[in-house]
Amino acid sequence: MLRVMVADDSETNRQLLVYIINQSDDMRVAGQASDGKKAVRMAAQLKPDVILMDVVMPEMDGLEATREIMKSTPTPIVMISAGIAGRETEVGFQALRHGALTLLTKPVSPVDPNFKEQAEKIVRTLRAMAAVRVIHHHKERPKPSGTLNIDRDDIEQKPELVAIACSTGGPAALATILPQLPSDFNKPIAIVQHIAADFVHSLVKWLNGLTPQQLVVAETGTSPQPGHIYLAPGDHHLVFNDDGTFGLQDSPKTYHMPSADIFFDSVAKVYGAHAIGVILTGMGTDGAQGLYKLHMTGGITIAQDEATCAVYGMPAEAARLGATDHILALNDIAHMLYSLQRT
Repeated sequence: MLRVMVADDSETNRQLLVYIINQSDDMRVAGQASDGKKAVRMAAQLKPDVILMDVVMPEMDGLEATREIMKSTPTPIVMISAGIAGRETEVGFQALRHGALTLLTKPVSPVDPNFKEQAEKIVRTLRAMAAVRVIHHHKERPKPSGTLNIDRDDIEQKPELVAIACSTGGPAALATILPQLPSDFNKPIAIVQHIAADFVHSLVKWLNGLTPQQLVVAETGTSPQPGHIYLAPGDHHLVFNDDGTFGLQDSPKTYHMPSADIFFDSVAKVYGAHAIGVILTGMGTDGAQGLYKLHMTGGITIAQDEATCAVYGMPAEAARLGATDHILALNDIAHMLYSLQRT
């Protein structure tokens, strides 16, 4: 039986979340906290399997509580937010950068027509995140090694596009890689990130504040431009048309919308050896098969290493398939991308 701790300053919201969790056969609420300080104390006392925590709370918000919990009592944390824009989501994404695993939207009420689907997603996410092995987070971040070597004779085609896919832990990984790319990095970057569709525009806004490149949501029919970063919109697959422009598809219906496999498969067909594919932290196997296809067409493929992944699922499967040319620590990926663009 999974033990869940719920932290939310609203009694009404907290009891609704407790009800959703306790309705599940395999989990129960082990404790409730009404603010961030209590959440930190209770996490240390109860040592729950997973924490469901509100972003905005009095005394200590979800970001600061996440920092403290990940320093003292590392526990899988799922952030939950009522707002999908503005300061609330910025705090939520910062919490992901400091160790929280994912961000969900709060259910509105039991009479809402989408309540059952929302409740099932919360339970499913808590179940999955409880299985994640989390580590202590400290203030100091490792620096890029600066020792990467590229055999330029092995690179037959000049890269024209960087394609990145990520899931759990992805926003934090992107917030590490993208700011490290210098302003003269001139290859367009397209990204598939598994995240609730409601949060896509907020994620774009947050990442835009961290990188010198211009980051936008990809739009159908537009061409990727140098110095720009494109994020897949929610609930649609991001693909490339034969002329290299973006396309959006609402089918096939897959567990992840957008699908990293469909994305990489499209990159392989349209760009082939002229693309760099990167698979980052994420639960499951989405993207591994597609990256293998890109690898087989001559594209350069990179996977994040196990030590720096929040969840070593997608990159592990890519490595198992033999889909990767390079397996790198998170802080080395930007250095590699910059070096490859200059070949």
